[in-house]
Amino acid sequence: MESSSSAPARSAKQRLLTSASRLFHERGINATGIDLVVRDAGVAKASLYNNFASKEALVVAYLEQELEGWVESTRARDDRLTPRRERVAALFEALARAVDSHAYYGCPFTNAVIELPECAAVRTVAERYRAAVRAHIADILETDATTKVVSRLFLLYDAATMAAKVDRDAGLVREASIMARELV
Repeated sequence: MESSSSAPARSAKQRLLTSASRLFHERGINATGIDLVVRDAGVAKASLYNNFASKEALVVAYLEQELEGWVESTRARDDRLTPRRERVAALFEALARAVDSHAYYGCPFTNAVIELPECAAVRTVAERYRAAVRAHIADILETDATTKVVSRLFLLYDAATMAAKVDRDAGLVREASIMARELV
């Protein structure tokens, strides 16, 4: 029998990841229980454990998805024909727009490391994210990721993500963007 819907049904794994992503962003990882994720996803609890060995494994899958999304959206926004200063500023502007949308709850990688400080797998994904940010900045500047200017720009971006979470003020992020342009 053919489905009346033209969109393919999402798998239980996809629904779990979608729910976990939203709930982890909005509530935090530790404040989001497995039962809430399962209920929100509309799946049986067994589906969770058939797809993820533990909550920790779900968190790691969520972070992997976040990393992939960050890389894809950053590449999509980056125009190699644009001057370097503006390309660096685009990183900050994307963050400022997220704050303006009132949907920014902090860097998911930083949040996860703070909430699960002893989880090596979480730290590994967070380190990969941080390396991706550094690599992107280095690519823009056509230099090595270990240079002083890349380190400074990365530190400024890191500070802007924290200011965005704590103060929820896109103006602070845009001020960091001005400083970043000056460094370039």
